[in-house]
Amino acid sequence: MPDNEVIMTVASWEERFLLGLKALIKTPPSKVVMYFLKEYADITEENRTEASQICRERNITLLPKQLTFNDPVMSWKTVLNSIFELDLAAKRVTVDITTMPREIIWTVFDLLQAAGAEVTYAYHKPREYSREWLSRDPGRPRLVFKLAGVTRLRASTKLLILTGFDVDRVRQMIFFFEPELTLIGMQTGEQFDNQAFNVCKHVETFKDERRIHLFDVNAYSNDHGFAVIEEQIKPHLENSNIIMTSLGPKLTAVALYKLHKLYPNTSLAYAPSGEFNTTYSKGISETITGRLKFEPRAVSESQP
Repeated sequence: MPDNEVIMTVASWEERFLLGLKALIKTPPSKVVMYFLKEYADITEENRTEASQICRERNITLLPKQLTFNDPVMSWKTVLNSIFELDLAAKRVTVDITTMPREIIWTVFDLLQAAGAEVTYAYHKPREYSREWLSRDPGRPRLVFKLAGVTRLRASTKLLILTGFDVDRVRQMIFFFEPELTLIGMQTGEQFDNQAFNVCKHVETFKDERRIHLFDVNAYSNDHGFAVIEEQIKPHLENSNIIMTSLGPKLTAVALYKLHKLYPNTSLAYAPSGEFNTTYSKGISETITGRLKFEPRAVSESQP
């Protein structure tokens, strides 16, 4: 990594957060922006303290920034201000999406695009997930601030959901948005017992639903499922309001962001979970990286 590179990450209780940080700073960046969620400040404090020590030992400036699930507008402003503070126009930034909530991934990508930064994303695939529950108690879904597309009156709603291991979050999204049709993309492959914990559960739950269409998607393909997802939404672009969300592998969030930028009338949605398993994952098996190519556009600190 070049000396002027900035790393953006979200602190987590998972060991992947620290292992990923250590991997990314082997060639030291100039700064690390460490966002953390107010709601999980207590359980991430130990890892944040260790991250501070790691950066101090390597003479890397660490900038902690607090975000909150409960006020997405305030979080958006915090991300925006951190980008202005660092003057990231035309600079190289690595966004570690591994433990970053999807709403924050999309906000960070969009504001870095606005600043004209050169963005690389990194995802540290876990060695294994917990055999028990991963997340539960889904919260109220919402459209992502500034990435909510354009709602057309009298048009029907189509909902695209890329699934993970939590069927309740899928049900919550469908119940909340009441779409005419739901397109459910299920991650392919046997990794992490995916067939049993994801595919079979969703097929069994929704197989008899007339307004649900199931399809396969592969987050670990070269385009993270972009082409397959585009094929699913294209027939509905002209006459529907399309809402898209990712509940599965984080890399599909990259594909959905690119699709939203290509089709800006579409909306990105986020479904928070009320509770996460503190033994969510173990280790890192590999690190997947990619480059986002942006066209700079004007952005102002006065934007709401």
